[in-house]
Amino acid sequence: MKNKEGKIAGYNLYWSNNNQKPPMPNALLNKGRKHFYIKDVLPETHYHIWIETFNETGVSKSTHQEIVTTRQWYLQPAELTELQLNPSSAAVPSGMQLFWQDEFNDSLLDRNKWTTNYFSSFNYLDKTSKAEMLSDQLPQPAYRLNGRTIELYVNDTLPTRLFTPKGNQKISSIQTYDWRTNEQLLDNSRGGYFEARVKRSSTGNPKGLNTAFWFDSPGPDLKYYLEQGTELDGVKGIRPKGQVFEIDIFEYLTAQFVLHGHVDKNGRFEHNIDTHIATGYEHRDQWVTHGILWTPTSIQHYINGNLIKAYTDKRKIMSPNHLMSVFLGSYGSDGTVSMEVDYIRAYNWPLQDGNELPNPGFEYSSGLQPWEGGAGLKPGTGRNHSTGLILNAGEKLEQYIYLDNSTAYTLEYWSKGKSTVKARIDNVTMVNGELSEIITQQSSGKDQFTQNTLRFTTGPEYVNNKKTVRLVFENTGKTQVVLDDVTIKKK
Repeated sequence: MKNKEGKIAGYNLYWSNNNQKPPMPNALLNKGRKHFYIKDVLPETHYHIWIETFNETGVSKSTHQEIVTTRQWYLQPAELTELQLNPSSAAVPSGMQLFWQDEFNDSLLDRNKWTTNYFSSFNYLDKTSKAEMLSDQLPQPAYRLNGRTIELYVNDTLPTRLFTPKGNQKISSIQTYDWRTNEQLLDNSRGGYFEARVKRSSTGNPKGLNTAFWFDSPGPDLKYYLEQGTELDGVKGIRPKGQVFEIDIFEYLTAQFVLHGHVDKNGRFEHNIDTHIATGYEHRDQWVTHGILWTPTSIQHYINGNLIKAYTDKRKIMSPNHLMSVFLGSYGSDGTVSMEVDYIRAYNWPLQDGNELPNPGFEYSSGLQPWEGGAGLKPGTGRNHSTGLILNAGEKLEQYIYLDNSTAYTLEYWSKGKSTVKARIDNVTMVNGELSEIITQQSSGKDQFTQNTLRFTTGPEYVNNKKTVRLVFENTGKTQVVLDDVTIKKK
């Protein structure tokens, strides 16, 4: 837009949340500016924006727009194109879809995805850090955004002070949970595959040198850090012994993978549950892709798309059954420490139309994942000529699923074949994996697809923690059965 009298010299920009145009511009933009960031807007608020062009002879008529700000992030088309230009590693499980990402392709940090108020379970036990967190006085990180990556760094100047007076680290970190406000910016309570591409470096001989991509249990107190049966300062632990409270996908420049979990009755950390360091990889000053697959029964570690180690023992389930805060950060002092992040992405098996069961029609995975068992897939044998699951006599098929606890659900599935199918649903005890039957149903099939229905209620867990259940199909007859279109929906 330009004035009738001449070329554009610049723009007047106004905004308000009360439908009243301010008497003076909130900002003056030079000619050629293609965008402007309005900072410190309120979430879920109706805003009015006016823009005018001006030159030496006058001002144009205002153009007016209305917008409503959101509290939640959403997948943006410009970022999604990065998946084609800069694809994730081959470790992304077949059939999973992106549900959260940050490509760091902007000049500002996305505050719908990140908070800069670094705080973790370990910091809660430090009285000074806890007081700073509660009073919103935590030291802020040093970072640079260049339109392609974010660099989180510490040096002799920034951040302006050590994180704790008695410590040896400055900390530049961003995370998806804010302890003071108890705001979670990423609901990853169903787990999934998480991947970040990073380059790390340091100069000098920094004290407390660390670079990390990690998950930590949320607050606003230590109930997820403390084990069941323990109490500290009036906070009762709810974490079953053997379940992780922290997962380090990598830390230090060796990229050590760590599963933290053992805490004594006085709240003192004792030792990790397990740890390993992958050999054959160079991490300093190199771009490296790190990933973790978190399922209801397993934790699997990947580097550059290669599986490094899998913790999959169903009698020792370390996986959390609640959301976790995601951290990216650099740590140290007396020298420089830097971690540049190209992207971070989170994937999960998609859930549609209220169905909480992944891969319900055996269509979006080249294999059975996340189903397990000896059954096979065969295109054209399902309902409406879709892919069907072939269950031969004596074969079993199972899937472990995160569902809402203490909630009524309905299981429906279609079967074809003159045989008998036993469907069973079990509650799963965290860590030891013990099964307790909720319901079992045995049905006889026919030559045509018929629908079968079971109603069940999941067992209890703490407040919003997920309940892990196991769904099993077993062909107890003598002839082949085809299964298709399995749904688990709330009643």
